[in-house]
This record gives sequence, C-alpha cells and structure tokens, in this order.
Amino acid sequence: MIALDEFVERLCRVAADRGPRGFPRNRRDRAILVKSILFGLDDARSYSEPEINTALLAWKRDVAPAILTDHVSLRRLLVDYGHLERTRDGSVYRVGYPPRAPAFELAVYDVDVRATVAAYREQRERKRAARRPRDDAAA
Repeated sequence: MIALDEFVERLCRVAADRGPRGFPRNRRDRAILVKSILFGLDDARSYSEPEINTALLAWKRDVAPAILTDHVSLRRLLVDYGHLERTRDGSVYRVGYPPRAPAFELAVYDVDVRATVAAYREQRERKRAARRPRDDAAA
C-alpha cells in the first residue's frame, strides 16, 4: 500500500524535481504518477480522445513538465496498463480499474496534486534563492 507521505514525497521528487527525464521505470513511482493523472479525470463519465489529450497535456504542464513523455505515449501507457479503457475505434475513453494496480491509502485521494507540486516548487525555489549570494552584500 502506498501511504500519503510516500505519495506526496515521490510525486514531488519524480514530477517536480531534477531536470528532464522519461517516465519512470520504478513500479511505485510509475503508479504514483499514473494515480496523479487519474485524479484529473472523472471516473463516472466518458471522454473523447481530444478530451483525454487535453487532460494529459494539462497534467504535463501543471504537474510533471520535466517528464519528456508526450501525451500520446501517456495515453497509450494508460490504456496498455488498464487505467483507461477505450472503444475499438478509440473514440471513447473511460477510467479503468486494473486488477493488479497498487493500493493507495485513503488519504491520498484527498491530495490536490497540482497545488502540492506547485507548493513544492515554490519551497524549492525559496531555498535556492536563500543560498544565492546577495548583490547588496557585495556593495
């Protein structure tokens, strides 16, 4: 089971820390990123392909811009692992429930991933700014 603390820490480290990189191979990190994508989707409705693409592009922009995987590859990954189901013609998508997906602590479902990642980035930038030499100190 993935606990709240692990979810938040790994989400921030994998999605918001370090430079450009591919989608993680580590199973738990991958599950955390997939869950953060699914939080942006309503499991009670169907989506067209353009709507799924829009949601994935928004996730990449707001949550994980350093992940170099494009939205088409993300969509394929979600379908291949059963997190998205689609019609044969690919025109309609729904959130899926793969049988072997990792379990998450209930508190994880209350996380606002966009706000969490934004707060992490802000805190990281404040730390960097505090370590930089000040121009007025040199004068």
